[in-house]
Amino acid sequence: MYLRWDQQRPAVLLQSYTISAAKMSPPLPSCVEVPVLLSKLNQTVKDAKDLACLNGFLMRTKENPDSSDVVSPAPFMLLPSSIPKHLFQTALSIQPSINELYFKVANDYDFLWKTLEGTINVDEFTAKQWEIMKQVQTSGKKKSLQVGMLRSDYMLDTAKSDDLSLSQVEVNTIAASFAGLASKIAPTHRLIIRQLSPETDVSKVPLNNACSGLSEALYLAWKAYGNPQAVVVVFVDEDERNIFDQRCQEVAITDFDPTIKVWRRSMEYVGANANLTEDDRITLDNEEVAVFYYRTGYVPTQFKSDLAWKSKLLAELSKAAVCPSIGWHLAGSKKVQQELAQPGVLEKFMSDPEKIAAMRSTFTGLYSLALDAEGDAAAEKAIANPDKFVMKPQLEGGGNNIYKEEIRTTLQKTAGTADRSKYILMDRIIPHSVKNYVIRPGYSHTETADYVSEFGFYGSFVSLDDKVLLNKAAGHQVRTKQKNQDEGGVAVGVSSLNSPFLV
Repeated sequence: MYLRWDQQRPAVLLQSYTISAAKMSPPLPSCVEVPVLLSKLNQTVKDAKDLACLNGFLMRTKENPDSSDVVSPAPFMLLPSSIPKHLFQTALSIQPSINELYFKVANDYDFLWKTLEGTINVDEFTAKQWEIMKQVQTSGKKKSLQVGMLRSDYMLDTAKSDDLSLSQVEVNTIAASFAGLASKIAPTHRLIIRQLSPETDVSKVPLNNACSGLSEALYLAWKAYGNPQAVVVVFVDEDERNIFDQRCQEVAITDFDPTIKVWRRSMEYVGANANLTEDDRITLDNEEVAVFYYRTGYVPTQFKSDLAWKSKLLAELSKAAVCPSIGWHLAGSKKVQQELAQPGVLEKFMSDPEKIAAMRSTFTGLYSLALDAEGDAAAEKAIANPDKFVMKPQLEGGGNNIYKEEIRTTLQKTAGTADRSKYILMDRIIPHSVKNYVIRPGYSHTETADYVSEFGFYGSFVSLDDKVLLNKAAGHQVRTKQKNQDEGGVAVGVSSLNSPFLV
């Protein structure tokens, strides 16, 4: 796999933001002195690649996405990214509240309809999901067993105040990936730090049990289903470069109980071969299914035929737990995120003022682009100053957002049309940057550059008949990209995996 940074893309942080960033406190201390002496750097890079492979920090190559015979280290940073310890702990402490919030949102049909109605009317992918939601609602077959595996992503914002603060980028409720690989990178970083700076306390790079933390939710859902012979089915794509991250979770499930059978199947295969019994149990290849877990299905191109949509409907109409269920999937849409940030909305779902205040403190500006006075005002501000905003559709997976001059062009093109409702508008976060080195397969050397990081915190949630069986923070993840990159995402070849360094 050869992932090259696109050096031609224009810089993210323009002059208007440089003024805000100048108010910042001094840079956070790094785990080692940067730049690293060249005499040490070249050998350390070689060692880092060996250590990554030794620890199973791997992906399939772009040239052979269907084969594990040729693999390479996943892209990662040579040094972990610094984050204030109190902010790291704050994000962990908030996660159970976010899990609870999205559980309640996912099960509030009227709220989801009111929030997404405008988007449903113009966005085909959201509309197809809602059609399934409506069929389930009409059938009266509410899921008694629910499981959520989330990841809430933040950046260290330099623009909110005179000090660093957490700004939430988004909440992922489907295919919250890289928990497997994120659990493997800390040991590599600890060894690198010992090599470059023996006096540094490597415990500041926290060990990470994200893979086990998320897999516990699938295990408990399987156990609560009540049939020890039933299987767990993981929805996957045919060609999957990130297979080792997925396999980590599949193996971790069996660590809780080695008798659990975990199958990898495509949505098309399930649509063609699954059967729904009269008592709403779902069978596949003559085995009853207890849990479905999506590692695909978050963008339209992953639904390659009507069979994929059929599999989604069958799973929803069955007694099996689905992660995420259609309600949880819709709850993770950007439009819902924007609505939850409005004054008084969190109070509809949560009663604890401290929990509400803690979540709200991480919100940044989120604005509707509906065809009304509020949407018109937001569009007008973005057209006048597009560099201050990000325009987001209702999709996950990276590579979908709109930036800078393209915001102006898109808003002018969609002015007065319902298509504008496909998107929301978000204040641009001005993240803290540090010097670092990226490790890219196929390169024998690297150069220092300015990088920014996105810190993700996983959450696990399981409920049975509205009784909560599990609700906890389940580990963390860091993705780092060059400062001048707009989009993120490891899978799309922009970001690299990383660890936090607590300062």
